[in-house]
Amino acid sequence: MLILHQQKFDGVTVGLIAAFGAALTVVCVAAPAVMPWSFVALAGAGLVILIAVKWDATVLAWLWVLSFGLLAWPEWTIVIPGFFNMSVPRFIFVGAVIGFLLSFLLYRPEALRNLWLPTAMVVLAAYCAASATATGWTARVPLVTTAPYFRFFGGLLLPFVMFFLVATSVRGEKQIARGLILLTIYGWFALYIGYLQYAAIMGAAGARDLIWPPYVNDPSFGIHFDRARGAFAGAPTQAVFLILLFFTDLYLMRHIHGPYRYLLGMQALLAVPGLFFTGMRSAYVAFILCGVLWFVWADRTRMGGMKLLTAAGVLLLGVGVFWSNLAQTRRQTGGVADLPPVLARLVLLAQTWDIIRDRPVVGVGFGHFVDIQQGLSRDPASLAGRSSGVIAQHNVFLSMAAETGVIGLAITVAVFWLVFWESLKLYRKVPRVSRGLLNKALVVLFWVHLANYLTDATFRDCLWDPFSNALFWTFAGLIVGLNRLVGSPAADLPPAQALPDPPEA
Repeated sequence: MLILHQQKFDGVTVGLIAAFGAALTVVCVAAPAVMPWSFVALAGAGLVILIAVKWDATVLAWLWVLSFGLLAWPEWTIVIPGFFNMSVPRFIFVGAVIGFLLSFLLYRPEALRNLWLPTAMVVLAAYCAASATATGWTARVPLVTTAPYFRFFGGLLLPFVMFFLVATSVRGEKQIARGLILLTIYGWFALYIGYLQYAAIMGAAGARDLIWPPYVNDPSFGIHFDRARGAFAGAPTQAVFLILLFFTDLYLMRHIHGPYRYLLGMQALLAVPGLFFTGMRSAYVAFILCGVLWFVWADRTRMGGMKLLTAAGVLLLGVGVFWSNLAQTRRQTGGVADLPPVLARLVLLAQTWDIIRDRPVVGVGFGHFVDIQQGLSRDPASLAGRSSGVIAQHNVFLSMAAETGVIGLAITVAVFWLVFWESLKLYRKVPRVSRGLLNKALVVLFWVHLANYLTDATFRDCLWDPFSNALFWTFAGLIVGLNRLVGSPAADLPPAQALPDPPEA
């Protein structure tokens, strides 16, 4: 198994927990009002320390990712004047960073050898920060006032930081299993909510009474209340997760034996209707594209080709049988004929081209697309059936081109290309089939999610979605870290680990 040597630090662990407990006791004596939460903070800090020092700091990253779908309760947000509002995921992020730093003190992290990708990410974040500083960290349109700073911190900076922490903390093959298993465990919760939401949308009385947490049932929370959006503020996030969940199940079923393997198969079957319940046409496109990638590259055998043909036949048969339901404007049955959003995006494309021609080099300022769009003559809101007149760009690359110019767009494209290039290098290093989890299929799983993420980014500005960005960049950090690790003399994959490659199709 691919793993580096680790040591136990019992004295350090106990000392850190004792020091934190003593400090918290002083705080409780000085401010008794915090007493109800002090025990929670102590337990959480102890858990972070134990995970970071005794186990695996990368687990903290995955817990942060999944907290967006489980603990992002609006009523649990703490408003701090003159500072960022602190939600549970943000507190977990701070704890995760501290945990990683503690881990770095005890385990020497091996630096990334190829600095092209980290440099490009730093340059992109710095350039967007400079653009927002020059044009303002808040937008003028009331409904999207937070566009510059929310998208920068939630969509870029925090995910980038977690990428670096994970990429430099990968020490062994077990970290693959821990992250992916956590995704499947949360997947049961996501499917539970999604199925109940769809049942409620289709008229099942009392279905929403079984949904937890309660804020999910609030129509004023987020958008897409008429779709199965899970615990998120919009259906696209649920769709992105379910696509990754489906292919993660397929990947893990190759390596896990026992009862949970059959549960993973059941979960994969449930994920397909769950994806349809989101009503996201872009997700349908992403699912088909990801399926082709998976069956062509992860299962490069004659049987893999047969699976692809079988899946295509089942899909075409299903579309033919249910076409009368799909070809309607109601998203609950497919919504293929729902044209206003398509027309809105065409108008946005024309508007963005006008903005780019006017300010091609540096753009109108990061997060200020809507400010400029409001002054243009063609209003896509009327085409989309919206009365507010506020609509953001629904393509992250067009958004970057309009807001940061060709410079920002070029850096953005370079970042994604370098991510793919890092994964391609790992793909060429590892065996096609192995007894462990590190093989070419794992890299293909990442490519599947890369295609999933970029397809979603083609139809909306995904920088508004902290979960999708946290999920993608944490997974990318794992892949880049493994690429670093495989090349290390201290952690080469033993020859006995590899199995003979299957015959090519």
